[in-house]
Amino acid sequence: PFGIFDPADMPAGTGREVFSTSDFPAPWTCIPFIFRQEHVEFNSEKQVIKEIPAFAIRLAGDEIVAYSRLCPRGHAGLLQFRDNPRNCGCHLDRVTCCGCAVDADNPILVCPADLSAFDLARDGRIIQGCSPRPARKFDLVRRGTQIAVLKLEGSFIS
Repeated sequence: PFGIFDPADMPAGTGREVFSTSDFPAPWTCIPFIFRQEHVEFNSEKQVIKEIPAFAIRLAGDEIVAYSRLCPRGHAGLLQFRDNPRNCGCHLDRVTCCGCAVDADNPILVCPADLSAFDLARDGRIIQGCSPRPARKFDLVRRGTQIAVLKLEGSFIS
């Protein structure tokens, strides 16, 4: 009665984010996308769809990963993909730059608001800045040549 034993009302993906392996022709191919996450709300609409900006990236091998572009620090910063952090071409002071001061040999994600940088070759590990945690990753499932984005880490599928 009253849904007491129903599953918890946890955020879940809408299931519309699907890529093909042919979308990633070379290592470090980065594709921006919007992940739509459904939240149950106790109002007349009964649900809210939140849009989370994200990147799908092919790593140096054949592995495809996806990261939220929202900075883990919780401010309004959006992470940016830098395929060559040593030569980003911004011509700013290397101390206050968008990521060219980071010592990395591979592409990174960087938050221009707080200068946090995340190493894509090492599971989004923090390599610079004040972020409290690595970049948030999405769970993916691969079926043949199709790659579907299931959920953001820490979320549950109902």
